[in-house]
Amino acid sequence: METTMTCAEESRAAEETLAGTFKPADTFFLIQTSLAEYGGWGGEIVKRAGASGGFAPYLQHLMKAPRAKILFIRRPASEGKNFYIAVTNQGQPRIYHTILTDYDEILTLELDSIGEDRCPRINGYDMHDEGELYTVCTNGRHDPCCAARGTPFYQALIAHAGEDKVWQTSHIGGHRMAATMIAFPQGIVYGHLDRSDAEAIVTNHRAGYLMTHKYRGRGAYAGHHLDGDAHQAVGAAEGRIRERARLYADADLRLSEVIETGDQRWRITFLDGDGARHDADVNMGMSAPRQTSCGDAPKPMPQHEITILT
Repeated sequence: METTMTCAEESRAAEETLAGTFKPADTFFLIQTSLAEYGGWGGEIVKRAGASGGFAPYLQHLMKAPRAKILFIRRPASEGKNFYIAVTNQGQPRIYHTILTDYDEILTLELDSIGEDRCPRINGYDMHDEGELYTVCTNGRHDPCCAARGTPFYQALIAHAGEDKVWQTSHIGGHRMAATMIAFPQGIVYGHLDRSDAEAIVTNHRAGYLMTHKYRGRGAYAGHHLDGDAHQAVGAAEGRIRERARLYADADLRLSEVIETGDQRWRITFLDGDGARHDADVNMGMSAPRQTSCGDAPKPMPQHEITILT
């Protein structure tokens, strides 16, 4: 039967679990550009720009960084060349900023300067520690739900975080969970957001707390280099453990161990601030077919069965 719901409406109607739906990324690169050469922002624009055209050498250079994720960013009526690097797989995540005079400067980025307690260097100069930033997916040419739900949320977020702290971005992944966003420097990802969530997102993020009922996951867990499936399983376990134990501060839990116990099965251990263990078994299966993007044929998506042990 043909669906009459958008992908975002269907995800919400199905009460799709959000935790465990973001893939790993140790390093985020955010580049302000209108991409006029490519006809503006479109679907799969990062892949297209990385394959050919004037931006290809820049993106190919950046993709040499550990588990890099590239986001194009923009603001209405802003024509600068802002460039950010968020380093999430370290004890103290950070996001750094500079304003480029020419995109060719990206090729001068010293990739070996990206790492634990090191400031990235570009054009021979250290980048500046930004402290806090938010990106909201609004790319309606990738999926109409991103514009329909992301744009109003973006506007509401500006009212609480300030325009200088908020950007529109080309694609985060998981547009059926629109509005979806990333809060930096930690690289914390949220979904199913509405305008009414904006104040709580900013207030909690600045206080070091997570909104677990909107939590999709994060870019990385400090000191761990997990493959995509294991990373998402850890995100699913983290969300469930936090809600069950009421551990809402980001610092309340630290990933300790991930053991593969079978095909698509893991035993995951977090430690809380007192050193107590929180263990969970996670089994990844597939959901019933659902829309992943408006207009696409439904297909099964990964889902997680979680058993809390301690």
